[in-house]
Amino acid sequence: MDTICPVCNGLEEHQSFCPRCGSYMKEMGALQDFFGPYSPYQEQDTVNLPVEYQQVCEQACVHLYRCSNCGIEDRVTIKKINI
Repeated sequence: MDTICPVCNGLEEHQSFCPRCGSYMKEMGALQDFFGPYSPYQEQDTVNLPVEYQQVCEQACVHLYRCSNCGIEDRVTIKKINI
């Protein structure tokens, strides 16, 4: 059975709020998309993710969020769903 990220696939929206100022944080995409020009198109296991994210990415997708007010960035783990 395959798993997908519901946020990446537009099935769900995840709202996150800034831990510093409480403002709405904008979803900037999956963290793996920021590791090279072709990383969004590669199989997930071929992308050079940091060690702390490699095991998490089998069951979840880590997304980058940025505060629209103060600019702070945060990583949010989104649980993958079965399809």
